[in-house]
Amino acid sequence: MTGDNVAPEMNGFQAFFESWLPEQDQHLQDLIVASKQHQKRAADDDDRVLLSSLVERVVKHYEQYYNKKSQWVKQDVLRMLSPPWRSSLEDAFLWIGGWRPSMAFHLLYSKSGLQLEASFAELMRGLR
Repeated sequence: MTGDNVAPEMNGFQAFFESWLPEQDQHLQDLIVASKQHQKRAADDDDRVLLSSLVERVVKHYEQYYNKKSQWVKQDVLRMLSPPWRSSLEDAFLWIGGWRPSMAFHLLYSKSGLQLEASFAELMRGLR
């Protein structure tokens, strides 16, 4: 889905994401083929090496995605929480599945809850 009202800098991540998806699909197809071949014959060291290299390639591919996403999040965190290239149907499934943009605040609090609680009163005084 192309967003015409997307900031130009976000088009870079959108283009990255759109090129990343077919690569992900290819990696998945490679894993399925290797898994089926592995099931048909007795497992040997060659199969294990092939499967290990495929899994490593998939993990590196996801690392690439999350590294790129973390770079873009530093530029515009709100747009990354609700990207304009996601369809309305995808948004609906995320809401049905329990993801809300406010979940980011819950995650942040769960990761830094004790430190936040310790300085909460000070933070509140600073806001007034």
